[in-house]
Amino acid sequence: MQSCRAPWALAATLALACALAATSAAVATELEAPLAALQDAARSRRLAEHAQWHALLHYRPTRFGGGVTSLADQPDFFLAPDGKINPAAELDSTLAAFFAPAGAIARVGQHPQCAYAARFAWLASELAFERAGVPVQPCRELDTWRATIGPVRGVSLIFPEAYLNNPASMFGHTLLRIDAAPPTADEERRDLLAWAVNFAADTGTDPGPIFAVKGISGAYGGFFSFWPYSQKVKEYGDWENRDIWEYRLALRAEEVERLLLHVWELRDVRFDYYFFDENCSWALLGLLQAARPALDLQSRFRAWAIPSDTVRATLAEAGLAADPTWRASAATKIAHDARALSDQELRLVRELASGARAPDDAAIAALADVRRAAVIAVAYDLLRHRATPDRVDEERPRSRALLVARSGVPVQGEVGPPPPVPRVRPDRGHETARLRLGSGVRDGHPFLEARARPAYHDLLDPQGGFTRGAQIDFLDLAVRYYPEAQQLRIHEFRLLDIVSLAPRDALFRPISWRFGTALESQLVPRHGALHEAYFWNTGGGAGLTTSLGPLGLAYGFVEARGEVSSHLQPAWALGGGGSAGVLFGDADDRWRAHLHASAIRYALGDPHTRIAIGLDQRLSLTHDDALELRLTAQRDFGESWLEAGLFWNHYF
Repeated sequence: MQSCRAPWALAATLALACALAATSAAVATELEAPLAALQDAARSRRLAEHAQWHALLHYRPTRFGGGVTSLADQPDFFLAPDGKINPAAELDSTLAAFFAPAGAIARVGQHPQCAYAARFAWLASELAFERAGVPVQPCRELDTWRATIGPVRGVSLIFPEAYLNNPASMFGHTLLRIDAAPPTADEERRDLLAWAVNFAADTGTDPGPIFAVKGISGAYGGFFSFWPYSQKVKEYGDWENRDIWEYRLALRAEEVERLLLHVWELRDVRFDYYFFDENCSWALLGLLQAARPALDLQSRFRAWAIPSDTVRATLAEAGLAADPTWRASAATKIAHDARALSDQELRLVRELASGARAPDDAAIAALADVRRAAVIAVAYDLLRHRATPDRVDEERPRSRALLVARSGVPVQGEVGPPPPVPRVRPDRGHETARLRLGSGVRDGHPFLEARARPAYHDLLDPQGGFTRGAQIDFLDLAVRYYPEAQQLRIHEFRLLDIVSLAPRDALFRPISWRFGTALESQLVPRHGALHEAYFWNTGGGAGLTTSLGPLGLAYGFVEARGEVSSHLQPAWALGGGGSAGVLFGDADDRWRAHLHASAIRYALGDPHTRIAIGLDQRLSLTHDDALELRLTAQRDFGESWLEAGLFWNHYF
């Protein structure tokens, strides 16, 4: 019987398929007219040229020639074959996709209306989809995600300050926080329950040197991601010792909603990541432009995007909805609380945190209640700070023992005031580009100098808004003119110059370090006189830094250096030595001085010894202008000379 029924079953199946195909064709025919009408309306209103459409597709003008290209590098982000470079074709294809029947799949397993939610919402408002007969599809995954976020009250721009021990974060970082609005009066808890939007390169486990090369060349893909904000606070504030600034932006409710929908449709969309320009901060500006296209912030940063500069630009255009807040890192809190402890109490803190002394030890019990509470609290915070993710389980019993001991002390709440908020916010620090003009004398010969630096900050620049003891200079070019010889020449080109002066104290033992590579014009003896010669100098080292209180730092380094020059015989030299210095200034940071000295013995290649002693001083005139006086004594190749110069610095 089965063999007899098979032909009938096959015929029924074919008939059903034909009926479905006919129905689909009929539906498609019915939808052709409203789709064509919508596409015509979009063309007549030139929506493909609209700033909102370009922001949602991340179109930017091509560097050479006319036209645009999208920064998104995910093929299924586009619905037209040439959608990456053709906004009009992408708009036509997007409208057509919105008419797809239920069950049609675009990217990430969703109907096009759901996968491209921000596009759908904007085009629906512009073209009145409800009157045009567009069949609205359910978006359950999107609705669930949006319900998880809950009601929101705005968006904050978050700036974790620079962290020099990670090459990816030497300039700081930015991310966005979607500010939740649960019914609670606890502002800090409400913020920690919020969600964060982050953009970062997928670097895997690449070490620093490989990261630098691939990050500069754009070999990494960058992706937007959505995280609990509390996790980001732990990552930046607890593990990376970075203080965090939070700026609530003055975005309207509809702009916040558009930003959220755009974050949804950017899931798993790849963008090429470049360390200097198309980085975390630059990408977030694109999100803000999707929320409010009139901002057009990305066009301001074509060559490089420094996070503090993008913060400054965003606040200038978008505005603030509330006063910024500052979230001290775990290290900042511990260092602040430790200043109120005696040397003996700090020793007890170290021993408690390391497990060398138990919380119920007699020496702890002998302390007065307030002092005992302070010692145990700082020890607990220090232990938690040291507990990296792979050591959390190992440290948990000791952490619990300290908590139990602290709860047994009859002193409630914090035992001291919180760390003071820095006087200068990052957005109010000096601009990172600098122009220097001045004159001086070198070995008795006068010169005029012009120097330009695109970014970022050196040890003598005003410290407000920047990490204390940190220097990052790159592409710093100085040109000098010597009137006596009527000679114009490059005096110095610093490709990169990084210094990290991290002071050590009773609880923290960081290693300071420096690295630099530059073309330098040095004086060398030739035919009984000193003449200019070019040297490419590369070197670095590690050392120790100690704090001299709020006004200064003292440091010392052991260094290795190498140089290449046609003046050398052979044309290279390798050596080592050391450097030391003292940074100090007044309480208002109007005046700062740097006394420094170095001695390098080049023992391999062409042997010689270079010794230098200098005193540099900076006096701020205005927020954007300063005078700088530099005095240097140097000896090399058995000859000595002096140099002095007075310069005007303008930050812009």
